[in-house]
Amino acid sequence: MKEALLLWEERERTRAEILAAVDEAEASLARGEGRIITQESMRELAEEVKRRGRARLVAEQQTPR
Repeated sequence: MKEALLLWEERERTRAEILAAVDEAEASLARGEGRIITQESMRELAEEVKRRGRARLVAEQQTPR
């Protein structure tokens, strides 16, 4: 019985965390902070990630060890 109660409490805690995250996401969208996802925006994001990764790699290679 005790184990079942602990399991239920953990599930309820996880459920509450998920609901809080959904509420925050909805509030963010309501504030206009969302992004419209298109093929072009995904391409731009991929290019930005590549650019930052390459810059980080160069910086790491230039750092003396």
